[in-house]
Amino acid sequence: MNARAPLPAALRPYVGNVWVGQSLRARREHVIPSGEMHLAVRVDGPPLQLYAGRDDEAGQAIATAVVCGARSRYYAKRTEPGCTVGAQLLPGATRALLGVSAAAVAERHAPLREFWGGAVDALHDALARARTPEARLDVFERALLAQLRPAPPLPGGVGRAIIALDRGADLQDVLAQAGCSHRHFIARFRDATGLAPKRYARLRRFQRVLAQVDGQTDWSGLAAEHGYCDQAHLARDFRQFAGLPARAYTGGRLHTRHVRVD
Repeated sequence: MNARAPLPAALRPYVGNVWVGQSLRARREHVIPSGEMHLAVRVDGPPLQLYAGRDDEAGQAIATAVVCGARSRYYAKRTEPGCTVGAQLLPGATRALLGVSAAAVAERHAPLREFWGGAVDALHDALARARTPEARLDVFERALLAQLRPAPPLPGGVGRAIIALDRGADLQDVLAQAGCSHRHFIARFRDATGLAPKRYARLRRFQRVLAQVDGQTDWSGLAAEHGYCDQAHLARDFRQFAGLPARAYTGGRLHTRHVRVD
């Protein structure tokens, strides 16, 4: 997978990175939630196929260009051979690039056509004509820039809270410094990220755990380091967020957030 930096200045408040990847084989994966959102466009190959669970053999075809909102648990998909370009969206990006709050796309994959209309066809055509990864990233960045619209900045309290939770701050301390009622803060946080602050904090902690996992992981020590009550508490998060036990994660990991399940 190739990622590009730096991005055009106009995109930096909304896009963490853009990337292009080439898959060489078909497989089923669990994708572990991270609290983030993204766009993805398949240049070739079939539409994105999602599955309700391990026993679902048929699945559901979504689209070749999709918006993935923030999710609170894993989703199962089928990866097919072919090229995909994508972008990681930052909190607040959906207002600027899609015209909706992050809560409107949370917990689901939506066809990008719902938001960009016929511009998706033009994007597919331009990506198909581009012959190199760099050329495809150029096309994708131009499409993102063309869709930018005026959007209000993140409320200061929400932006500071996201940074603090990403760094492992205590949720109660973050709420105490929100500068507004808990009800209003939670609504603003959902608008920016698609998730409630408590769920977001849990997912970001779990991602910090995954970043340290290797073949010799001391699970008990890792649980204590990241504020879990005990190893069983961490094991429950693995079941909920990854859809499989920790041992299966280490055996099937393709990437920090992607686990082969076939």
